[in-house]
Amino acid sequence: MSRKKRFLLVLLILISVYTIYHIIDKINYNKYVSKSNDRVDMWEKDIDYLAYNLPKKHKDLFYKVSKDDFTNQIENLKKQIRNMEDDEIKMNIQKIIASIGDGHTSVNVSPRKIFPLQLYYFNDGIYVINTLDEHEEIMYNKLKEINGISIDNIIENVSLIVSHDNEFGLKNDLPLRIVSSEVLHGLGIIDNPDVAKFVFENQNKEILEVELESISGEKYFDNIFSKERKDAPLYMRNNDQYYWFEYLENEKTVYFKYSQCVNMKDKPFKEFSKELINFINSNDVEKFVIDVRNNGGGNSAILDGFINEISKNKLNKEDNLFVIIGRRTFSSAILNSISLKEKTKATFVGEPTGGKPNHFGEVKSFKLPNSQITINYSSKYFKHYKEDIPFLSPDKIIELTIDNYMKNNDPVLEYILSI
Repeated sequence: MSRKKRFLLVLLILISVYTIYHIIDKINYNKYVSKSNDRVDMWEKDIDYLAYNLPKKHKDLFYKVSKDDFTNQIENLKKQIRNMEDDEIKMNIQKIIASIGDGHTSVNVSPRKIFPLQLYYFNDGIYVINTLDEHEEIMYNKLKEINGISIDNIIENVSLIVSHDNEFGLKNDLPLRIVSSEVLHGLGIIDNPDVAKFVFENQNKEILEVELESISGEKYFDNIFSKERKDAPLYMRNNDQYYWFEYLENEKTVYFKYSQCVNMKDKPFKEFSKELINFINSNDVEKFVIDVRNNGGGNSAILDGFINEISKNKLNKEDNLFVIIGRRTFSSAILNSISLKEKTKATFVGEPTGGKPNHFGEVKSFKLPNSQITINYSSKYFKHYKEDIPFLSPDKIIELTIDNYMKNNDPVLEYILSI
């Protein structure tokens, strides 16, 4: 048999296997679609579908939680469905998924209703960093309570539904969950998903009580989360671009922001990296800063060629090349950070990463048949370190404070420029 015929035969077999697999998957899916409009029946079938499919699809679902514990959680939830509201059921599904201990395996969260606060978890607490103009009096205030429940208790409860690899990933995800009406209602923190009483402490240690109404997720992301900040430090600028650079002439420094491991349509990364390398080589540059502190991942291979180029560059020295990492550095961005650590002499500055160097990833997803909730799961395991460390730690840890944020300061970049 010729090589061409062998190739066509293998291709035909692969297509046949793929087709058969998806036919079986479709039959399996339809088996769990509720034939009635009975709410309890619909949720039971969704939970059964989750229990059957997640262990089959995940790379190694029971690497941390035992099969018995997983099964017991499933069965306990099914017993309680009749006495639970939908939001409670959703939060209990998230608890089961979070207990697996894989930051990539999660329930796809897209809040329908959300309270008009953007929060950030600083070292000394959770503060308001953005809100609607009508609530300007609570800007930069520390959150103390919601509906009479202390923020410490709220953090403890909400942490149970957040899929995370380590404490820094949890710190990154908690602020958005805490203002989700669905989360607060489903965990019994608020009774009415439309309104809640928030208690804050201002800079003068004065207590402010504010009743807030929840808004649509669309309004939240358009008017609060995506709101441009005046005089913002470099790391908060150009959020519509996955990568860009700026020359700080007085400091003879090139600052390169890499916010997502994805190619931009109007300028593929290969084209961009040539411009960047050419600029470095043809200008008076003494320091080069690569900032991946807000990079949540994508395709790690995009940066591979660039890392090889930098490793051969004249700036590949301890006091000339810097990499900024942080709690939002996750997934493929961690893989890129590891490559930079292994192939260059860069000094790492910032916070520990929100994900683990050795981690599950290559995320795929499926929907629960009745509620249409999307479940993300890991299909691959990436091992890069002999020791299974919880995060990649910088050489110099520098954490952002509320004072830094209020004054539009970036203590990480300031430290690098001061060396």
